[in-house]
Amino acid sequence: MTDTTTLERLLLDDLDVEGERARDEKFCTELYRALTRQVWRNARDAEGQLSPSFQRAEWLVNEWRARHGHDALTLAQTGGEGEVAGTVDDVLGRLGWTHKPLPTDRDHPAHLGLDPSPPPPDHGERMAPVPPSDEQERVAHEAAAAERERKAG
Repeated sequence: MTDTTTLERLLLDDLDVEGERARDEKFCTELYRALTRQVWRNARDAEGQLSPSFQRAEWLVNEWRARHGHDALTLAQTGGEGEVAGTVDDVLGRLGWTHKPLPTDRDHPAHLGLDPSPPPPDHGERMAPVPPSDEQERVAHEAAAAERERKAG
């Protein structure tokens, strides 16, 4: 069991009123993205702010899904971090949550003390605008073979 902060508990409890959305993978992905690279505040806790790391945001979404009987999703470092979809903004806004972008010119206290987390193994290939490496390798071998044939002539 991971310890939760007061604001994390407040967020999870607030989200429970929208429990039917926990089954919606698209909404959960948008929620994960919105929780990252943003500073969230709630009117009931004027002093606190919530700005989870990618890994912690994934845990929060999956904790909420588990509360409603749904399996965990792989979300951390899957792209779109920091984007706040209108549906998520509307839902959290109705629940008293506001946000602003996370300042990136300094370390954020919510991220201190966390173990470094490498991206998923296929993250670079999935996010790169180039063919997968096995396709690149095949094309390179074909080009080399064609060049050898041309020179052999």
